[in-house]
Amino acid sequence: MKLNRIILIALFLFSVAGLKAQTTAPTFTPSHLKAAEQYLVATGINAQFGDITLNMINSSSAQMPEEHRASYVKVMQAFMAKYYTWDVLKDNFAKIYAAEFTEDELKQLTVFYNSPIGKKVSLKTPLLMQKGMAMGQQVVTDHRPELEQMMKDAFQADTATATPKSN
Repeated sequence: MKLNRIILIALFLFSVAGLKAQTTAPTFTPSHLKAAEQYLVATGINAQFGDITLNMINSSSAQMPEEHRASYVKVMQAFMAKYYTWDVLKDNFAKIYAAEFTEDELKQLTVFYNSPIGKKVSLKTPLLMQKGMAMGQQVVTDHRPELEQMMKDAFQADTATATPKSN
């Protein structure tokens, strides 16, 4: 039972990255997709992708029981090396960005990220995100009893308003 819970947690933690839109996929010109890829490369994501993935694995491993943590990390690293690398996913990432930005906008973003300030933003973003996540975790930790009580109250209200099924 405990192992099943671990597997479910692992799948949940990484499922967000695999969510797909429930809409018809748009068609992009090759030059639009190329502009998206050039933008992504200019941000440095291609060079940082492995470290980002490793951070995701290490972060999620904290949710695993200590006795399974090392195995979890080893399995996740092997799995991610096979299915979740820049080379495997870059075309999908390009489509995501092409869907949100015009080709011209992507070219403008690429110019920015190739500039000195753009390179600094790119280098600082992972650190800033990490600090932001740590701050959010600290807020939850600092106010955990209140959050737990709020959850209990909400769950009790759910139970009280649930109507029993009749046959």
